[in-house]
Amino acid sequence: MVVVKGTKKGQLEALLEQCVQLNADVRPNIEQGYFTVTVPPPWNISAQLVAQAVQEQIKEWAEQYPNVVCYCFDSFSTLLYVL
Repeated sequence: MVVVKGTKKGQLEALLEQCVQLNADVRPNIEQGYFTVTVPPPWNISAQLVAQAVQEQIKEWAEQYPNVVCYCFDSFSTLLYVL
């Protein structure tokens, strides 16, 4: 694992750039220090495995950024913010 150093905002922006490549709805609010990632509907059992795979990828990427916290609301929604 490569740990990315830099400003908190820079770390969040770098992770955001990775997440926008996913098949998900990414809503940035970098000035407030966070962004959200939501896997689009349908939100059902069959889509849950795909959504969980997206979340696992986000979690893996987030581990590279020491100031970024990854919080999963459910299988479909993820919040990423800086401390």
